[in-house]
Amino acid sequence: MNLLSIDTSIVPSVRLIGHVSYNKPWSHFTRIIDEYLLYIVKSGELFIREGDKEYHLLKGDILLLEPNIEHTGYKEAICHYYYFHFKHTKISLVTDKSHDEIAKELVIKRKDSLASEHLEETTDTDPIFYLPKYYHYENENELMAMLVDTDNDYYKKYEGYKRVASLKLLEILIKISRDYTSTKIDNSQPHFSKAFAKCRNIQNYLNAEYQSKITSTEIEKAFESNYDYLNRVFQKMTGYTIVNYLNVLRINKAKDLLDTTPIKISEVGYLVGIEDPYYFSKLFKKHTGMTPSQYLKLRSETKI
Repeated sequence: MNLLSIDTSIVPSVRLIGHVSYNKPWSHFTRIIDEYLLYIVKSGELFIREGDKEYHLLKGDILLLEPNIEHTGYKEAICHYYYFHFKHTKISLVTDKSHDEIAKELVIKRKDSLASEHLEETTDTDPIFYLPKYYHYENENELMAMLVDTDNDYYKKYEGYKRVASLKLLEILIKISRDYTSTKIDNSQPHFSKAFAKCRNIQNYLNAEYQSKITSTEIEKAFESNYDYLNRVFQKMTGYTIVNYLNVLRINKAKDLLDTTPIKISEVGYLVGIEDPYYFSKLFKKHTGMTPSQYLKLRSETKI
């Protein structure tokens, strides 16, 4: 499978988007253009040749054509498809890495993302994503919903509509890359994929319930597994024990409350699931290097 790398810190520049529905057999015309062209098939078939490579696209299939290479239809067919014409300064064909090397890199990226902090200003992972040149997107309904929304917004022509289209295209490209990553990991390292899903579910549980009292017994019941086993898997994947992750989550939420609300320090601990004020202050200092009152004082001095 041919892969392209894309720097997602750069937003693509969309020139044109739209969709075409041919109810009678039709063959794509021949041309060479100086921009990228993304095709996504909604229904029917699309037969495209790029250079000397032929592609047969069906429902849910995606093809990313590269600039300055001749493309043409090589067979007539009935088809309904979406298209994006866009430019991007940092997309390149991957030629220096094996499939095994890429699979290992994708595992590391996914693991790093899982271990990242929601509230940190830094990004979750590096911005380089892999895009398969030709790919079938499994969740066709999700993909089509994004396309319909993007297409509708584009042709309403409100202010900034091309900028919005560019941002939505970036979202679509990242979603395609994620889908490819999941498929690649499932095929090459199914054990990692299962462990990742389990840890992500634990994180979702903690993110939703952090304000409540959470015990190992409740976690065992929620996930129908031994707590020690869950804790080992979670720590291996994220670098945190479950308790450490929960504490970091609570302290980050506390910092957010102290930064953005006039709530008293005595109430903040309670709101993030820590009822004992002394323990809250101790835990806050452990993770930030200062007590809540010192933190507030420093923030007020910084704002002056």
